[in-house]
Amino acid sequence: MNRFKEFRLYFSERVLSCLGNGKSLMPPKKLINAVAGGDFEAVGNEFLGYFIKYGGLKPGHRVLDVGCGCGRMAVPLMKYLSNEGSYEGFDIMGVAIDWCQRHIAAQDSRFHFQQADVYNKSYNPRGSHQPTEYQFPYPTGSFDFVFMTSVFTHMLAADMQHYLSEIARILKPNGRCMISMFLLNPESQGLMDGGKSRFRLTIARPDCMILREDQPENTVGYGEVFIRQCFARNALEIIEPVHFGSWAGRTNHLSFQDIILARKA
Repeated sequence: MNRFKEFRLYFSERVLSCLGNGKSLMPPKKLINAVAGGDFEAVGNEFLGYFIKYGGLKPGHRVLDVGCGCGRMAVPLMKYLSNEGSYEGFDIMGVAIDWCQRHIAAQDSRFHFQQADVYNKSYNPRGSHQPTEYQFPYPTGSFDFVFMTSVFTHMLAADMQHYLSEIARILKPNGRCMISMFLLNPESQGLMDGGKSRFRLTIARPDCMILREDQPENTVGYGEVFIRQCFARNALEIIEPVHFGSWAGRTNHLSFQDIILARKA
């Protein structure tokens, strides 16, 4: 049984029992396509399972969703977090935050959302700060668990490194983070060269590789060695193994993107 099927079996037996059978909140399809893509409910439940099984997420934890979009992770967490738990999420896209505030935060006081005043040509053209200038609006040592899904795949190196330092700052001692990204190593490089990958990252930028010159942040990948150095500089201890994804053409994988779990030393 491969790792993905093994997880599905675990998820069906252990995690779904925590969620109940109530009808889930669902943003408009147009908003999902603009912000999240993919199957909104299935992907949210899939990653919640990863948080619980691999990340050690507990119902009473205080969690932060960096780049929360239109609530793909918030919706399943509404059913999983206990009354002692709480959720904070921020995103640069105002329409997504507005939906979350009106449909999630309005009915659940444990959940809070805010728009990050960060410039992005496509999603927040009126933002007044560059990503490297943005300080997460939370005190140092605030969270037990922080996660980012499909954010570093759209950030160049300087922005990625700043966000990683902010994650380290706001984590409690021994707190954990889970981050998905595209990691470049001999295996993924060989698969790309052999035409097995979903895409080939061949254009070099400082400390990263990109897919499109005209849209640098469309798809971004990082060398695994470089990423390990970045985590170490921020006192984030990677919990092995790294869970490599299927994006590069692997047949033994967990999810689509590569997933790193780390502990704040």
